[in-house]
Amino acid sequence: MSIESKKDLDEAVARAGCDLQEIQDYDGRDFTKSCKVRFPRGFLRTASYFRSRLAFVADVTLRENIGYALMLHDVQHWVLVRTDLAGVAKEMLIKDAIVLLGNIAETLTKIPLTSKTAQGESYKKRTQRLKDSGIIATGLHVELDWLWDTRCNCHLFLVTMREYGHYTVADYNRAVLALRLFRDALELHFI
Repeated sequence: MSIESKKDLDEAVARAGCDLQEIQDYDGRDFTKSCKVRFPRGFLRTASYFRSRLAFVADVTLRENIGYALMLHDVQHWVLVRTDLAGVAKEMLIKDAIVLLGNIAETLTKIPLTSKTAQGESYKKRTQRLKDSGIIATGLHVELDWLWDTRCNCHLFLVTMREYGHYTVADYNRAVLALRLFRDALELHFI
């Protein structure tokens, strides 16, 4: 049955949710049974799409690997926008997505810096160099450093606050925008 109205959509969502719950109720955490739900096609962008958006990355293997990481980000994004995941689990998914985006940003900071000295510098020294050389604006510099600081919470032994109630959808959107603007700035720089 195709969805042709908001009512059809609401009914399909309710059915899908009920069916998924029945599968979970039946299988629980028994992973020996073969029951896989088909991930919806058409949401994940292809590696080819991401490679085309990263044409300024000269190293083919690096460009491909960044593309694969961005495909993982699409999976994370799908779970955030298409499920009702809530509480700590949602916050940890947001944190994990920010960590992934921060790792990609870290890699991209090395691309326009040609000297070995600059490439070996810390992330924040590289973002400062990028700002000083006019590749990124001050506002983007601030956002990239925020992204890095938040990303560094992947080191649990360094986290001094209780993480519950810490990561929000607004943080996630901020991280996505920072990486998108950084990609745009690098593309402009190399073109």
